[in-house]
Amino acid sequence: MCLSKREREFIEDWLRYVEGKMTLKEFVEKWKSEGKDWKAYIRVLRYRISKKYDRMLKDLLLMKKFLDLDLHP
Repeated sequence: MCLSKREREFIEDWLRYVEGKMTLKEFVEKWKSEGKDWKAYIRVLRYRISKKYDRMLKDLLLMKKFLDLDLHP
């Protein structure tokens, strides 16, 4: 599993919002951080997910390059 449970839930909730199954108010209420601008925590989660995606993509490209070789160990 590449994503944490919380990151996966965040993405799934955002997709529910985009699909109209959840309101923006419900999304914000669930994901806002206490005592701060509600966008701050959401920004942090997006950053974490973006960094994981970049690392996973590099690894996938490396694996593809290896598997595409004609000569394997």
